[in-house]
Amino acid sequence: MVKHLLLAASAACFGFMANAQTGADFENLTLGTDTFYLDLAPNGYDFSSGAATLYGSFSDFGGSYYGQGFTYSNVFDTTDCNCYGMKFQYAAKPGKGYNGSDNYAAAFAYDPATMKLTAPATGVSLAGFMVANTTWGYSYGMEVYSTDSIPNGWAKLEVRGFLNGAFVDSVNYYLSDYRSTTPAADQGTLKGWDWINLQSLGSVDSLTFRVTSTNDFYPSYFAMDNFVTMQDGVACSENLNLNVSDIDVASAKINWNYSNTFGAADSMEVVINQAATVSGTDIVTTVNNSNFYDATGLNAATAYYAHVRAFCYYSDSFTTWQHIPFTTAPLSVKNAAQISVQLYPNPTTNLIYIDAQEPLDVMVVDMLGKLVINQKNAKQIDLSNFAAGQYLVKLSTKDGKKSITKSVVKK
Repeated sequence: MVKHLLLAASAACFGFMANAQTGADFENLTLGTDTFYLDLAPNGYDFSSGAATLYGSFSDFGGSYYGQGFTYSNVFDTTDCNCYGMKFQYAAKPGKGYNGSDNYAAAFAYDPATMKLTAPATGVSLAGFMVANTTWGYSYGMEVYSTDSIPNGWAKLEVRGFLNGAFVDSVNYYLSDYRSTTPAADQGTLKGWDWINLQSLGSVDSLTFRVTSTNDFYPSYFAMDNFVTMQDGVACSENLNLNVSDIDVASAKINWNYSNTFGAADSMEVVINQAATVSGTDIVTTVNNSNFYDATGLNAATAYYAHVRAFCYYSDSFTTWQHIPFTTAPLSVKNAAQISVQLYPNPTTNLIYIDAQEPLDVMVVDMLGKLVINQKNAKQIDLSNFAAGQYLVKLSTKDGKKSITKSVVKK
């Protein structure tokens, strides 16, 4: 069936997350306007983006060109499908790369098209990639398969993973699916970009991509964007960089800074309660396209926990709940002033430096609530002797009138 895995629409891209994921978005490749890369090198060509190298070739048959494997494209004119024209063979049906980007890869894959991974992604697990039909593939699916001109019509992209030359596993995705065994509600032809999850392949160093179909007349093309690998073995980071600010007698602002390749998560769930864990009876609030949540209706001088988790686009699931405690201001200290302070680097392997305009007292608590550091006039925090994980850092002025709590992660 044509799968649609995204539960929350993607927003702005946040950039690559170091030492966790790399991706191929093909924006490093130069093209003219509304065109694709054509190279008649006798032995074929290759091009790279991120940690992926893709291979292809074109042959000249008296002014008519035959392509095999990958090329890259920014064709946006998909309104008038003269589908036998080469331009439309390498045009992604959405008319843009994923999330409105300029470039994407496209392939003719009647025979397998090849991708090889390079350092640091060689032999690691994969998250997946965005896929789309080309204009020609979409038109054929709608005009032939959807009208039942060929009963039980389908077109399938098979992705096969290899490690050291040995086949590992494969993942199948239906670009067009009108099989009688597929429920009517799931039948259709892919029109936009969709995510293919490749985590089941495990560790690989190369891939092949092949489009097969009910009949040999189906145009065996597809488009690709945002190919993502996972160096650390997880699809999305568990570090939300939580902190609490603007604490008042009845409100507080819960902030996060969740950086993932290609804006992998922009849908968060938030729970405010007075327990260190989340229960099934807690009220869950969904926050889209924002890096903060305003908690209101709280009681003065009361200890609370904020619990936040992110929807992970790549694994089609949520991260684990992250927690941060805070206490609302007493009625006599309304609108208590906050401290302007930055902690870096975060995450860290040992030292975290404190960037503030005045000396601060520091208390560090682990996620079990144990006080592990209590330091006066601190300029840095040394976590080298502590276990990896999340820690809460409360920073206060010497007079105790201003404070802020931030979340840090020890790698």
